[in-house]
Amino acid sequence: SAFQWTNGTWTSAGSAQVQNIGLSGGTGYDLAVNNITVNFDFGRPVENLRVFFHDYGGNVNLTVNGDFNNVLDLDELNEQIVGGTFVEVSLSPTGSGIMVINGTVNSFSIGGQELWIDDICEATVQTGCIEFEDLPLAEQYEYGQFFVDSGVGMLVEEFFWFPSGSTTDEYALVDNSQDAGGTGQDLYPNNTNIFFAVDEPLAEISVLYHNFGGNVNLIVNDVLANVENFADLHMTTLGGATITLQPPTGEAGTLTVSGLIESFAIGGQETWIDHVCRVPSLVFSDDFESGDTSQWSNTVP
Repeated sequence: SAFQWTNGTWTSAGSAQVQNIGLSGGTGYDLAVNNITVNFDFGRPVENLRVFFHDYGGNVNLTVNGDFNNVLDLDELNEQIVGGTFVEVSLSPTGSGIMVINGTVNSFSIGGQELWIDDICEATVQTGCIEFEDLPLAEQYEYGQFFVDSGVGMLVEEFFWFPSGSTTDEYALVDNSQDAGGTGQDLYPNNTNIFFAVDEPLAEISVLYHNFGGNVNLIVNDVLANVENFADLHMTTLGGATITLQPPTGEAGTLTVSGLIESFAIGGQETWIDHVCRVPSLVFSDDFESGDTSQWSNTVP
């Protein structure tokens, strides 16, 4: 449909095209949106809509539940209420980003001048979070030990120092310092990696954390990231999944891994974790992989 420029003028002369150059930050095909608006008909209300994007110039139109917004950049809508939903926008240093529309989305459209979008997904509501409340306070779990909380198994494994070396001599500790920013008990990995059992592929894992010092490990789909700080992981991919931090400073906050997740572990030297939440599957996803690569003009299916 028509696109509105910054000066309020409408145009219907734009087009959208499926491409395979990966400019949105996703994988495979993405959709190039050029002075046009793409209207999505999901056929039903969807929850917690996520969009990968890269805005290379010009303004952006975003409409959620009939609430139209014409902004220069999508990050102007970060932490704003749009159409009764709460919008969060995370940007990488290169300009690619992830927008999450939290809440019920009955109608949705997005348009831009030099905008690429991909991996538009709806995730199911979290089925429960691991909060370490079932574990004995002050319990220590050593290398190779297995324990269960909230019905999810966890295994203590080798931790890798930065830039080299590793240890199997330390233990994970259950405490109630609430250093991770949660309530009740949390877990202090203490130079260990904690592997969380993944019985079926997950769409998302989020972790509340606080890193007080030392390096950190993150393992997704058997691929290890060994970095000096969580901030080094913001807006990167690991094992085919995308990592975001909120806030992106890397000292404390929420780490989220989005994508197809078949294995997951996290560890640190002076890092506390809590409220590990898992989304079991994607209900809706459009990554344009089956899209027609011909150019669409004026209206987009």
